Amino acid sequence: MKLPAALASYFDSLSEERLQISLRCLQDDFSCEGGTFDLITDCFLDNDATLFENAIPWLQEAVQEAAFMDSILRLERNRLEGELERLHIDPTYNRREIEFKKRELDDVCFESLQERALRSYDDFCSTLVAAKDFAARQCKNNFFLTKLLRIVYEAHCAEQREERRYMRVPQKSTQLYQYYKAAEVDLLETDTQYSKYNLYSVTLDTKLLIGIPNRILDPQRPLQLLIENTPEHVLRLFERLRNEGLIKDLALLASNDVLIETDKHIFVTLGYQIITVPLTVDNLPRQPDGTVLRTVLRKSSLPNDSAAVRHSVSTFYRSDSEDKTWCSITANSMTFEEIAHVPELLEDCAVTRMIHLEYFIDGGRLFVSHIDHEFIFYTHEEFDLRADDFSQKGNARKRLKTFKIDRSAIPFMLDDGTLFVHTLIDACFEKPYLLMDFLLDLLQQD
Repeated sequence: MKLPAALASYFDSLSEERLQISLRCLQDDFSCEGGTFDLITDCFLDNDATLFENAIPWLQEAVQEAAFMDSILRLERNRLEGELERLHIDPTYNRREIEFKKRELDDVCFESLQERALRSYDDFCSTLVAAKDFAARQCKNNFFLTKLLRIVYEAHCAEQREERRYMRVPQKSTQLYQYYKAAEVDLLETDTQYSKYNLYSVTLDTKLLIGIPNRILDPQRPLQLLIENTPEHVLRLFERLRNEGLIKDLALLASNDVLIETDKHIFVTLGYQIITVPLTVDNLPRQPDGTVLRTVLRKSSLPNDSAAVRHSVSTFYRSDSEDKTWCSITANSMTFEEIAHVPELLEDCAVTRMIHLEYFIDGGRLFVSHIDHEFIFYTHEEFDLRADDFSQKGNARKRLKTFKIDRSAIPFMLDDGTLFVHTLIDACFEKPYLLMDFLLDLLQQD
């Protein structure tokens, strides 16, 4: 959805203001109010001039176009579908709430959005003391337009997050680099992982703060960095393996431009939290026989050493889908890459996910000595070739790693039954089930 530059700038300034309030809270400064409702509703209640004088007039014209309203309704359906999906995995599973959300999804239209907005407006007028002082422009119709504008705002924020997720500006221009440079530390010289891969090394002098939000703490400054793209249960597993001495070197992707200057450990508390745990043989979802198919493009003869893994290049897929995962195994490495039939598309490229690991065998057990996860960027032409050619490289942008482990000795299956590689693939891939049974068979081969 293309927005006027002035409106996009307004949205960005609102997001930045709320971000700064959140960062101050993490630094133990609760002096600023963060708002009671979503940002756009708060602007309505605060009688924000830009909202009423610029944003709402633009929206009044835009909703006259059928294509624009179609996009609004599509975005609202996507939001409700996401909420339904989260409700289904919610440990406090509430069937009545799910049925209500399904009806809401089925009824999405211009009239239903308007009806819900007007009901909310009446609720505000009956419960908010401030409502008695509403200005003339804080009326029902403008409240409905505000609710539509919230959908536009959230779509804009989602686009911005996706853009920032994969973009890395020159390191010397980032707040992170400049902060350390001012402290007479050149990260490009002191942290090899940062200079090569934009990753921040987790050393003996740093600490992982795992929760909401996940952070790296450098207590010498003190400084906290937000960890990007690595979920909490994976970080807890990494921390456990570090404490057990199975991981020597760990580096994570952290925000270059969100710095929290404090040594306080402040977390966001929610009413409930969905706890994800590492995969084990007991909780690993298994696919019915014949669901996942494998095509072997190349395969070595049986190895002389019965403890070795047979070298191969294969694809894994379902008969009812054109999504696939490439798998390449050599004498000391394994590479897995998802190739979606409909990939994630950026303006100039298609994005895939890859996990690469190096392994060794000791006492008949498989161990990981190195593992990393990265996003690969293909031009559209390269991606079309990649679907059938394992050797095709992605050259649209520089690869972006999210974590990297070196000098490790991590069993594929830990002594307590935790499946290390399975857990990482499940966390990083969109279709992890394509590899789950194959990896388990690797562990159980004679």
